[in-house]
Amino acid sequence: TTTTTPTPPTLPSNTPNPKKPHPKFHPTLTHLLTPLHPLISSTTGHPHPDFPTSLLTYNLLTSSQLDALATHFHQVYPPVPATYWYPVSIPAWMGRDGDGGKGVDLETKRRRFGRFIGLRGCESPTFTTGASVGVGGNAGDREGDGDEAKEKEVEESPQEMLERMEREWVLGLLRARFEGDVAMRWKFG
Repeated sequence: TTTTTPTPPTLPSNTPNPKKPHPKFHPTLTHLLTPLHPLISSTTGHPHPDFPTSLLTYNLLTSSQLDALATHFHQVYPPVPATYWYPVSIPAWMGRDGDGGKGVDLETKRRRFGRFIGLRGCESPTFTTGASVGVGGNAGDREGDGDEAKEKEVEESPQEMLERMEREWVLGLLRARFEGDVAMRWKFG
């Protein structure tokens, strides 16, 4: 009896060799792995368990996770006092009772939350596809979010950035002085 061993299949000669990754692959991957530091709730002092730990996890947030994050950070309609205890407030798409979020698409929620946590490029959309009204139905809840002037904004120089940061710092100090310890009394009963 004769035994034959099977020969492994060969690739046709016109099959390309495995390619190197695209030149932008590694920089993009590095960018997406940029860590994000969690915000804490102004009332509980705790971060939300779904808070993204990197830009990649930020881009993978689901609609229900964004709804939960908006509620956790008091970005609801009608606003509560804690809504204004954050450096930035965003147009709410969630109601106080957890209702809402149905009329706002995922990309708009992600962009608004990105603006809330301070990500660049989340100020306003580059185009509008129509009015997407949040829970309250206010004019400020539509796609543009009233940031049309920021759309035309050009890259600022380092000196302009420092001047803007100084102005924001002074305004924050003034706001803290005038608010007094009302927030602390509310937090601790």
